[in-house]
Amino acid sequence: MTKGKKRWTKAKIAGLRIPAVLIPGILLAIALGWNPTRLAKVDNYRDIKTIFPDSGIVSHVNDGDTFELQNGVVIRMIDIDSPDRGDKNYEGAKDYLGKLIDGKRIYLEYDRIQDDKYGRVLAWVWINCETAPIFLPAEYMRLSKNESREGLQENPEGCKKGILVNEAMVDEGLARVDQLNDWGALKYEARLQKLNP
Repeated sequence: MTKGKKRWTKAKIAGLRIPAVLIPGILLAIALGWNPTRLAKVDNYRDIKTIFPDSGIVSHVNDGDTFELQNGVVIRMIDIDSPDRGDKNYEGAKDYLGKLIDGKRIYLEYDRIQDDKYGRVLAWVWINCETAPIFLPAEYMRLSKNESREGLQENPEGCKKGILVNEAMVDEGLARVDQLNDWGALKYEARLQKLNP
């Protein structure tokens, strides 16, 4: 480390309000040569597109609700839960998700919660869009701590003919709606609940 440069420590990164689960990965990236100066220049770490990309190519499907992009970001589809390893439907859910998205470009839409305790990015996942979709802001649903807007029913501009993958998994019976009630209603939660009351 050169003189005059401040050292990046766990405490310094935590001071930027980055979740603790992400800190070891960031420290490893710094040790491997990644320049963290961008972290100090943003008000919200969620604005860093290398951590929270708008789109990407799927490189690996982990299971029926989690996959990895070519840039290494792990995505967990928000508001759904697919069968766990050992469940008789696990392979079917994983295979179906793979057929939908493996090797394809996906678009990520964020909601009021964007990451989980395992460091995975939480998102609504869109495929087969006409152009890059125009999504409402992540905080769109929040009116106050306990109040939310009415959920969205229509596909976003740029993806009117596209497929909401989270919804497709529920519609096929390969995932169930997994409400995050502590956070308030999510953008497409009501739309999914119609499929899985």
